[in-house]
Amino acid sequence: MRILFLFTLIPLLFWNCKSQTDPPTLILANGKIWTGEGPDTFAEAVAIRGNNISKTGDSKSILELAGSNTEIIDLQGKLVTAGFNDAHIHFLGGSLGLTQVDLLATTSLDQVISITEAFIERNPEKDWITGRGWQYTYYSSGLPDHQSMKALDIGKPIFLRAYDGHSAYANPKALELAGITSSSVFEGFGEVVKDSKGNPTGALKEGAMALVGDLVPGPSYDDKMNALKKGMELAASLGITSIQNASGSEEELKLYLDLMKKGELYIRYAAAFSVGEKSTAEELTRFNFLKDSLGAENPWIRADAIKFMIDGVIESHTAAMLDHYSDLLPDDELALGMLNISSVKYQNLVKELDAKGFRLYTHAIGDRGVREVFSAYEKAVHENSFRERRHRIEHIETLSPDDILRFAASGIVASMQPIHADPATVGVWSKAIGEERIPWSFAWNSILTSGAKLVFSSDWPACISLDPIRGIHVAVNRRDPFGFPEIAWIPKEKISIYEALKAYTSLGAFSSFEEDRKGLIKEGYLADLIVLSEDLFIIDPMKIHEVKVTTTIIDGKVIFERK
Repeated sequence: MRILFLFTLIPLLFWNCKSQTDPPTLILANGKIWTGEGPDTFAEAVAIRGNNISKTGDSKSILELAGSNTEIIDLQGKLVTAGFNDAHIHFLGGSLGLTQVDLLATTSLDQVISITEAFIERNPEKDWITGRGWQYTYYSSGLPDHQSMKALDIGKPIFLRAYDGHSAYANPKALELAGITSSSVFEGFGEVVKDSKGNPTGALKEGAMALVGDLVPGPSYDDKMNALKKGMELAASLGITSIQNASGSEEELKLYLDLMKKGELYIRYAAAFSVGEKSTAEELTRFNFLKDSLGAENPWIRADAIKFMIDGVIESHTAAMLDHYSDLLPDDELALGMLNISSVKYQNLVKELDAKGFRLYTHAIGDRGVREVFSAYEKAVHENSFRERRHRIEHIETLSPDDILRFAASGIVASMQPIHADPATVGVWSKAIGEERIPWSFAWNSILTSGAKLVFSSDWPACISLDPIRGIHVAVNRRDPFGFPEIAWIPKEKISIYEALKAYTSLGAFSSFEEDRKGLIKEGYLADLIVLSEDLFIIDPMKIHEVKVTTTIIDGKVIFERK
């Protein structure tokens, strides 16, 4: 028995010794490697074996590990960080938008018109013209109308969503096809906007967008797959190696599973299923089955989250507020915004899905919306059995100072998008919020100093830029790339480059219970890394927006190099 044991043990010891001495497949040397474990935890080099990080250290000792087949990248002093984790994104919608009218980079109404007209001219075969990206600040009333968009009154239907996806403009032809007239009344979460004479202006809010949007021919399976491939190429060029979808369905999940089966998935994907007032018991049961079937071990795909939407957005007065909007009279029907789901229904769903072990995300932009989420999450935690939870509140554009300490006290993660606070885009937003609530707008530093966990993301395509670097620029400076405003917008809420990078890397991994395998450059972690053109830790903060990703590595493989 003892002899047999020894003969069995010797090969195991030999194999283990051999595996530890296998040379790296890739080495990055002569650089500044930020491991992510602290504000000043740096190395000169990193070794990768297969899809994992095997060692970090000084360049000499790491290069000594190289074998004859080891690929070596000379960083020439460049900064390396863990890949970005975009923790709140609508990736399929953003990817499909790459083939539509792209207005996200516009800065004026004139550009909206000219870009749309150029798209129409280039695509004469399209029966519908669709796109996204206009900003509320382009219009004197905060919303487009047939007068401001007169140039788009053509024989084809045009449907253009706002950058945040919560409002849209439909030209006269699109309204005609949808049967929207002065007598139309929309019941539900949203509004068909009308002028003083009762005529539709072409602006549609929230759920009312579906009156036109549902008429737009949907993309085919191949359209979606091709769009996702374009989206992954764009994400790789920006250093995004992981995404957490903030909406979705089983059908959408299947697209990523198909990409994985074909060996064509090169972004780590976490799905969230959309749940609301009309979700059925059968749907919830199916979501739970998918969660349990996929499990949490696959480093490429997981489906253990639920996305709720408690309110709308500030600009269209649909975010739920504790006190009336500053630019509306107290008796206006939208003075306090709207709830997208009744409090009782929402609390019951939160309790049920928390008990099933889902991670929960809830869109909450107004201070009342945020408070509704706190109450529902805390109630579920109190009534359900004990376990570690990492439920999130999404956006949190304004909140009551009385609620800030509730994040840390309840272990609730603050999930926010710094690009939404670009000062050049908040004119209409600020007018609606009013001076008294401005100090608690996008309160990143206040939330962090309370002891809470802060996660960053883009909300793409509901943003002016997918680029995490743009978001980091805003988080650190509270000024836009052109230096506006001269004095930072709410300067007390600026955060350090260290905290901003953490929010885009390790804390994104934390929010999905993956902090033990990604988000840091550490031995045993997944080899998802990016190389940057400049050192974010020493560069002039106002030049952060100029920094580019030069190389993106996912699963130990170089998938993007900037030429």
